[in-house]
Amino acid sequence: VRCTQSPPAQSMDDTSVRLSHELSEGEKEATGNRKAKVLECLKRLGITCDKAHMPNIAILGSGGGLRATIALMGTLVEMKKQGLLDAVMYLCGVSGSTWCMSTLYKEKDWSENVQDLEKRLCETLSSTSWDLQQALADVSRAAEDELFSLTDVWASFCVSKELEQHDQTKLSDHKDAATCGTNPYPIYAAVEENKLHNWKKEKEVETWFEFTPHESGFPGLGAFVSTKFLGSEFMDGHLKVERKTKDICYLQGLWGSIFGYMKENVKFLIGYFENQFETVRYFRIILSYNSAYSIKVSSLNVGLKKAFFRHCMDTTSPNKKCCEMSRMWGLKTVEERIADCAELLEAEFGEERFVSLAMQGFGRTKRNVIERRIHCWKVGEVISICTLIWKIWKCICHWTWGRTHNFLYNCDTIAQTSDLAKHKFLNLIDAGLAINSAYPLMLLPARRVTLILSFDFSSGDPFKTIRKTAKYCETNHIPFPKIDPEEIKDRDNPSDCYIFKGKDLPTVMHFPLFNKKNCPGEVEHFRKRFSTFTVSYTKGDVQELLKTAKMNVANNHERIVKEIQQL
Repeated sequence: VRCTQSPPAQSMDDTSVRLSHELSEGEKEATGNRKAKVLECLKRLGITCDKAHMPNIAILGSGGGLRATIALMGTLVEMKKQGLLDAVMYLCGVSGSTWCMSTLYKEKDWSENVQDLEKRLCETLSSTSWDLQQALADVSRAAEDELFSLTDVWASFCVSKELEQHDQTKLSDHKDAATCGTNPYPIYAAVEENKLHNWKKEKEVETWFEFTPHESGFPGLGAFVSTKFLGSEFMDGHLKVERKTKDICYLQGLWGSIFGYMKENVKFLIGYFENQFETVRYFRIILSYNSAYSIKVSSLNVGLKKAFFRHCMDTTSPNKKCCEMSRMWGLKTVEERIADCAELLEAEFGEERFVSLAMQGFGRTKRNVIERRIHCWKVGEVISICTLIWKIWKCICHWTWGRTHNFLYNCDTIAQTSDLAKHKFLNLIDAGLAINSAYPLMLLPARRVTLILSFDFSSGDPFKTIRKTAKYCETNHIPFPKIDPEEIKDRDNPSDCYIFKGKDLPTVMHFPLFNKKNCPGEVEHFRKRFSTFTVSYTKGDVQELLKTAKMNVANNHERIVKEIQQL
């Protein structure tokens, strides 16, 4: 099987694997369209330059769960307010920051309306619209796929609950927002689990994986595939079997899967699903009975209703409950209806007796039809749930996350330099497990980034990402500013901005989220209050976090402009 490298200038069919260290045609078009907007913004800031010599500025949003989602939104809103956002060419995120980004790029001109989107985020995160039943249905459908993994479970039960939405759009749907020139070009980071095992020792560039609306792949290897075909099967560098593209909700689970990856959370996951199983079982039983009452045979429908209301007119306590349920049915939510039915069936009737009472007066033939239908429903639901739990259990035992078909499988050209070609599947997980900010993606020579605005929303040590990046760059001979350990020693009470630069090196401006400027004397308090493991916030908490993040931009506006001028 051969997968050959194409000449850099050659345009390739999007059903083929692209082997090149150059930018994709989509990214070239997008950044080309963006230049006019950037130059106009720089001019307003008093900086004059042409397209050939203009600075390439990138924003890095680190991981940090829901805290990072909210903080990045606040950062971008203030960047816009300060007249800086339009000078940015790239927006790159890890974990929680990707949750914010993927929400923004559903809007074609989001950077022009970012304040409205901020208000929408506040309302969404403080709502309680998450639907357990829908989450179970989503996971059940995902379990039918051979590539089912804990990422599917994590996305449906955890990420969608935190974000209070299940985004069914596709990343490739964001092309317009990425290409029109109105917004920075988005890049989402992940790492490959098989390569991560050697990360501490090797720091291999091929560990890093990137997603864009146009292409996804390994920038360190120069190996990419059209994003709409990521997850499909490839052979000889060409599309063999097209598979359904994963939606944004799944990708949010993949990009932000660091919580699930931690081994100490295995017991939490097992306990969570064990607790949910009983609730789900009763939901399914009620739905089965409800379906029985909806059989599209009018005589059975009428008979069932007559039997039900005849039984409800008795004066005993359980039948009063039935009458009350009938009277209030239209005023209650689906969840309240299900709870009432479950209470009645379990406490008063029992499953078998309920069916028997409901079918009083029916002839043998009609009774047999309904009993067979209900039996099939019950058996089918039991099998479905057991299959789902078995699949989840297998994924937990093997700790399977982010499984997808490897588009480089048996690719001879890649096999010469990497063992990735040996694997039939890739396992893509949270990039924060390597470095909690995606510096490796922004330091690619083809992107020519000259200024990195690093907004660090990590918990604990705010300089860990900088130290890890410096080590990564040293190992792989990548130009990066020298980091003075003395300058970053105050982990517990950091300043709000650190600048690292050198001759012919990219300049890095590093902004710790919580610092002695925006929360003086309360850095540790804010870290605990807005913990990574906090999965929901009140509206007041969201607004406080937004305000804190905005201060890091507002307080450093002049320093940012000064560094741009010196590029």
